[in-house]
Amino acid sequence: MSAQPRKIAICNQKGGVGKTATTLGLASALADAGRHTLVVDMDPQCNATKGLGVSVDSEMRTTYDLMTAMAEGRAADAIVATEWDKVDLIPAHQTLANIESDGANDLIFRLDVAFEGVDLSPYSAVLFDCPPSLGKILFAVLCACDGVIAVTEPTIDSVDGVENLRETIQNVKKRPNPRLELDKIVLSRKRRTGEHIFRENELRDTYGHIVARTGIPELAARQDAHSSRTPIHLFTGGKATALRVAYSDLLQELTFEKTGVAV
Repeated sequence: MSAQPRKIAICNQKGGVGKTATTLGLASALADAGRHTLVVDMDPQCNATKGLGVSVDSEMRTTYDLMTAMAEGRAADAIVATEWDKVDLIPAHQTLANIESDGANDLIFRLDVAFEGVDLSPYSAVLFDCPPSLGKILFAVLCACDGVIAVTEPTIDSVDGVENLRETIQNVKKRPNPRLELDKIVLSRKRRTGEHIFRENELRDTYGHIVARTGIPELAARQDAHSSRTPIHLFTGGKATALRVAYSDLLQELTFEKTGVAV
């Protein structure tokens, strides 16, 4: 089997911080660079699925199916093409929310097993868009992934939120998944306010080089592109250029190859 990309979780337990925007922004940047991405939508709100222009029908397998039973290699049967060039998807359905009440002992390992033996070599990156919680779905993602990108706004809650996620990552790393690493903390929805500048400095003082040099500005073009199901690198409205540059620059800071060579 050819070289496989690292699987990356994009997460934070707080909603509305730009996780899906970061997932799709990176997928757009990778496509712009001629690279292929697999997006795995693990959020019952299905925002990544909708943003990629995919409508789930009864014939499609979704991430809910990957979480309902232990089945090796099942992820391969759930991959679908999207409206975006060079971006494939394992879609989500709102029924995924039911997984949080599943009491099965093997629950958090099912996603990892679903990817067992699946050839992901056609992709430069495999990005898991995670739900805004520290529940069972996120634990399952952390058991299946190699790295984590923590997305946060530079607000009063950001340091506590990132620290809670970091502790969760350390706990998962100790036992079920020793390969898991916190790759980067990405500052999203940045504005030039005193509060944001102060909190950004606080995060950089606390976490140092783990905080990405590139931050993602808060611009209306982000939501406009998402609403139109358009990659930000192809969107022409508003101040989309600033977002295109930000996501492309962020891409250069990240490592997706298991060899440790940056994309």
